[in-house]
Amino acid sequence: MNQCHDIEELISGYIDQELTQQKAQQVRRHIESCDSCKAVYEDLLAIRKEMGQLQYPECEEAKLNKIMNEPVAKTLGVVGWIMLIIGLVGFMGWQAFTFFTQPVVPTWAKIGVLLIELGALGLFLSVLRQRLIARKTDKYRNVKL
Repeated sequence: MNQCHDIEELISGYIDQELTQQKAQQVRRHIESCDSCKAVYEDLLAIRKEMGQLQYPECEEAKLNKIMNEPVAKTLGVVGWIMLIIGLVGFMGWQAFTFFTQPVVPTWAKIGVLLIELGALGLFLSVLRQRLIARKTDKYRNVKL
């Protein structure tokens, strides 16, 4: 029965022709002699056949264009980016003010935190800039799905 368990784990790979020749031959011989594993093999073949015959409803081209270019979705995206930027800058400003006005914090720690915040802000703005440039110059932007 342990051999059946090992073979059952290989049956999917056997069907997809992902096994080595030696393993495939071992599975084939076992399936020919074991009714239980043969049933598993036939069930997986039937499932694969049914999956191959599934038909997915296609979205009409006009409907797809409407979804992709909907003004509300575009506006929400822009508003989301603006809110994120304002929130990030506001939070960093508040945090910097409260941190840097503390007299007990050593100067080297203040400088270190300032560098980290400026670095994070610089990276964020860099990624934002790249996304905006890519959005304008993306040659695949108007490709129909």
